[in-house]
Amino acid sequence: MTVGEDPSEDEVRAELDAYLARGAGKGSGRTAADFTLTRLPLLRASVTRHIERRTEATRHEPGSVDLADRPVYDVLRDYELGPRDKPLDKPVELVRRGTVNVRSCGCANGRQQCADCKGMTYRTCEPSQPCPVCAGVSPCSQYLKHGGIPSSPPRPPKARRAHPEERVTCAACHTPDSACPGCQGWGRVRCAKCQARGRIPCGPCKATGTVTCGTCRGQGRTTSWTAGRIAWVSETEEVSHPDTWPRRVTAELRSAGWRKDRLDAGDPLPDDLSADHRSVLAPHLRQHEGEQDRTVVIERITVVRATPRGSGDREYYLYRGFSGNLEVQARISDEGRRKAVAAVLAAVVLLVVVLLLVK
Repeated sequence: MTVGEDPSEDEVRAELDAYLARGAGKGSGRTAADFTLTRLPLLRASVTRHIERRTEATRHEPGSVDLADRPVYDVLRDYELGPRDKPLDKPVELVRRGTVNVRSCGCANGRQQCADCKGMTYRTCEPSQPCPVCAGVSPCSQYLKHGGIPSSPPRPPKARRAHPEERVTCAACHTPDSACPGCQGWGRVRCAKCQARGRIPCGPCKATGTVTCGTCRGQGRTTSWTAGRIAWVSETEEVSHPDTWPRRVTAELRSAGWRKDRLDAGDPLPDDLSADHRSVLAPHLRQHEGEQDRTVVIERITVVRATPRGSGDREYYLYRGFSGNLEVQARISDEGRRKAVAAVLAAVVLLVVVLLLVK
């Protein structure tokens, strides 16, 4: 017995009889002869194509690039891949003949002027900054004695920690207890970064005036060439039969014993594939532009629906399980559903009547 093989009518009726006899189907004396069998052949498939893409672009790389291991071509569309070349995971990288060019970068042997300091090795800095204690607003209460707010000294004093309410002798007008203790009356203090020198070392170039050239990355030369690339891109198309799966056993069918066929390019369709399934697959098997290879996966299963002749509350679905044995799924029939709905409605009506009588 082959997993997924269509069950014969005798096999279906025997399995259904055994199920009903066990009482699991609540058959109440019914046998398989009391049911009409309808076959539902289901199909799901996928077509994975390997589409070739050929692209060409000019490449620029720093330094001298070793391209000796790359195949050379003249016209990209005319280049023929080897029999073992299938660039699925890794594209085939090519070099157009006569396009490799190694040239000097134009920088100073891999170095170029620092853009931050313009080659000066330092950056300018404000020698002084407002006093953190008085903020330069009231450095001296007697500032009129030295011509108004004192100008910055040649070398401002270092900032000192102090309370704003404290006062010291002003270094400009020499008035006792009149000046801010943080700046001694000047209003500004020495810059902590440059220590009033007016310049700080340039950080990006580490005070050298030059940085590594971004074009050649310090190599002093660049390599350019016309690069061809051949890649195969996988495109998967899902195919299913237009008839929907029986919704009452859809979840169970996902793990059923589907018969699976895997076909490579050039392989014919299975001989036992029905004409209906062939017509569904045919439009999806046409050659696409650039297609180099393909893999077709076909999965099939036949579900047999057993419906009671005459009246009956239950129906049954039989199909191959993953082990190859037939499985039976019992479900409420359409008639059973109608009876259940009618019973619920009758109960609701009865309840309403009882409530009205009680009131």
